[in-house]
Amino acid sequence: MYKRQALLSQEFNRQTLQIGITGGKGTGKTTLSNLLTQKFPEESLSWRETEPLLVAENREKSIADLNDFDITLFLITGDLTNSEWEFLQSLNHSHHRLLLLFNKQDQYLPEERVEIFQKVQQQVSNILDESSVFSISVAPKPLKVRKHQEDGTIEEYLEETKVNLEPLNQYLLTLVSQEKENLILGTIWRQAQQIKQTAKDHLNQARRDRALPVIEQYQWLSAGTALVNPVASLDLLATAAINGQMVLDLSGIYQQKFSLSQAQTVAKELGELIVKLGLVELTTQSLGSLLKTNAVTYLAGGAIQGISAAYLTRVAGLSLMEYFQAQEISVETKERLNVEKFGQILQQVFAQNQRLNLLQDFAKKAIAHLSNSTKMTVETTVV
Repeated sequence: MYKRQALLSQEFNRQTLQIGITGGKGTGKTTLSNLLTQKFPEESLSWRETEPLLVAENREKSIADLNDFDITLFLITGDLTNSEWEFLQSLNHSHHRLLLLFNKQDQYLPEERVEIFQKVQQQVSNILDESSVFSISVAPKPLKVRKHQEDGTIEEYLEETKVNLEPLNQYLLTLVSQEKENLILGTIWRQAQQIKQTAKDHLNQARRDRALPVIEQYQWLSAGTALVNPVASLDLLATAAINGQMVLDLSGIYQQKFSLSQAQTVAKELGELIVKLGLVELTTQSLGSLLKTNAVTYLAGGAIQGISAAYLTRVAGLSLMEYFQAQEISVETKERLNVEKFGQILQQVFAQNQRLNLLQDFAKKAIAHLSNSTKMTVETTVV
């Protein structure tokens, strides 16, 4: 990462524009690259063809691979597919300088070409102006011509058609002469954002390694409390499952400024949110059904509530991790968290952890933990 930062500082002195040629498989990238290299042999332009875009998978990596380009030429061969459109939107969101090229027009009748081109222009009108959309032909097939002779016979022959790149060539020259500095600055900005995100990912991984043991500590504390003091009210169970001290500890790891009283307020809001979303009932039902296959003794008393309390505490802790890591480091004391945003994250994390294999694994660990805790309590009492 430090090497990338050093290279980034050198970008301000760069004189050569880097132009990427990208698109799906079989769109004419290689042919276009060869033609443009021949047309612009000067050192002020550098051309690079990408691998065929996997627009339906690994999209983020594909976008990151294009961050080094000052201009991106995106080739299509017909109507925009949904995946191509989504990919273009993502590139535009990252402030890429895009030119959209409709290639291989010889596959269509003349009236079809016009119709498709106009449709594409209309589709991208909210992210690209008309001057950034081009109709090109990099390797047109020969045109079959039928000529009627005076003697009534018909002569057929193939007539070579010309490559159509002139409008694109002229536009590129204009960009180079008028927008070179801004294009390079745009690339530097994207690269800086990428470095920032990489650093944040490393930081969040380190935070996660610290946060998970904290969550486990409080989930077993909640389990033990509910086991010893079972309650009839599911509302109370949900509130008890979320510990204000856990909120405070996690906020400290993620450098979000919460006081203890504010953390306790947040804990109460989370408990109410869990009840409102119906997660308590779903948890007790799921774990109750799962525990029927285990020792009957652990279905008595507060065992189900203990395991449910641990599970809800874990889900709340994991959700807080996801919420906090999306926030910027805070230098001022937080008043509260965004309940609506957190609610969305909570539902996502809960759904992810409802997979049967994860529930089974958690139930086994919870039973083992409660068994050991009960055994230790009994031994201590006897002594």
